[in-house]
Amino acid sequence: MLWLIRFTGLVSQAVFLEFVHIFGLVVFLIAILLGYFRAPWWIVPMLAVACGVIADRFVDLTYLTDILRRAVSANDRWAFVILVYFAITIGGYLIGFLGRFFVKRRKRS
Repeated sequence: MLWLIRFTGLVSQAVFLEFVHIFGLVVFLIAILLGYFRAPWWIVPMLAVACGVIADRFVDLTYLTDILRRAVSANDRWAFVILVYFAITIGGYLIGFLGRFFVKRRKRS
């Protein structure tokens, strides 16, 4: 149980680092748009893998090492980066999907 809590904290710190770097925030906004406009669900994992590979190759987080040292060192592993982008894209897709649901619900009433 303690391992799960630590892992969740590490993933949330890594998501925060990706948002600070702006690339993660852009991917999150794209995922929100995909969810709002009802894109097929299989696009979300493809987006997560593609953005995770791009972030692993080209995004440099070394200037943030003083803030969250463990999350930055975990982001050096490509599988962890893809997992972080899965969390970002699935969260964004769900927010966009729920946003569309609530907008339609508000229009009906």
